[in-house]
Amino acid sequence: MVDQKKHENAESKTQEIVINDSYIGSIYAQTAVVTVTDIDITINFVYVNPRDVRSAQVVSRITLPRPSGEELANIIQSVVKMHEENKKEKENGTNS
Repeated sequence: MVDQKKHENAESKTQEIVINDSYIGSIYAQTAVVTVTDIDITINFVYVNPRDVRSAQVVSRITLPRPSGEELANIIQSVVKMHEENKKEKENGTNS
């Protein structure tokens, strides 16, 4: 079941739609679906029409052998961690 919430962004006066904790709208119109099997990992990039959230289409698909997909996931997590550490360093440097 799709959990759909609509609310207005006060700054831009645009409507954002939240479906299963994913933001759909003019700013966040893409979402990704990951499927894992014993042999591969597939990432489907999906465009959801903000005017009709029941209307969506896959706009790109990447299928990787499972070891490569797992390595990509590790790299993404590492980059996110580095970003957060850099952000904390900048905040601590600015606040001193």
